[in-house]
Amino acid sequence: MSDKGNAGCMCGAIRLRIEGKPVTVMQCHCSDCQKSSGGGAALIALMRRDDVTLLTGSPEGYSVTGASGGDVRRCFCVSCGAPVYSELGKYPSILAVKLGAWDVDPGLAPDCAIWTASAPPWHHIPADIPSFPKARPAA
Repeated sequence: MSDKGNAGCMCGAIRLRIEGKPVTVMQCHCSDCQKSSGGGAALIALMRRDDVTLLTGSPEGYSVTGASGGDVRRCFCVSCGAPVYSELGKYPSILAVKLGAWDVDPGLAPDCAIWTASAPPWHHIPADIPSFPKARPAA
């Protein structure tokens, strides 16, 4: 892997090095994710924070209280507006990295869909993965 990392925003101001395997990969259909994605589901890989290194840039963040009751800080590039990851107050050791942040498709596919009760009828939810009307139940 180069010293420029393997992920980042559209303009290159934010660069990340992401290593390791995700804890899980999911589609989130909550209304906040719909707004931050521009209308679709957010496609995210939950990564251990220690597996994600910020190499360059300073993401800005917008914080809300998520439907789970925990704070969610959505981090994005102030220059190009690209969403990069979210920090989950309820799970401080995890980052929710947007699948579009990788430079090259990492070959990850959602293994579940969450907050499907908020999804409009036109959102595609694969029939071959578990889906949950709200948050995924704790394992």
